[in-house]
This record gives sequence, C-alpha cells and structure tokens, in this order.
Amino acid sequence: MLTSSWSALMADPRALMETLIIVGFVAFATVGFLAGLREMASDLRRFRRAKV
Repeated sequence: MLTSSWSALMADPRALMETLIIVGFVAFATVGFLAGLREMASDLRRFRRAKV
C-alpha cells in the first residue's frame, strides 16, 4: 500500500507538493504544541513553589 501511494505521489508533482506542505504544517504544529506543554509544565511547577 505504501509503495503504491509513493509511486502515485511521485507521478503527480502537485500532489507531492501538497503532501509536503501538509506534513510541514503538521510537524510545525506538533513542535509548537509540545513546546507549549513543556512551558505549561514549568509554569505549573513554579506556581506550586510560589503558592506554598
């Protein structure tokens, strides 16, 4: 299945470009989401220390 999908993408440059754009957006959003989670966790740790 993956090889047939890959050959179909290689045959159509526009589909390949759209796929790369979507993968780029998803990767960028994932990195931002994980960075936000990390920042939120550090803020919660600081908040707990300050509250006590």
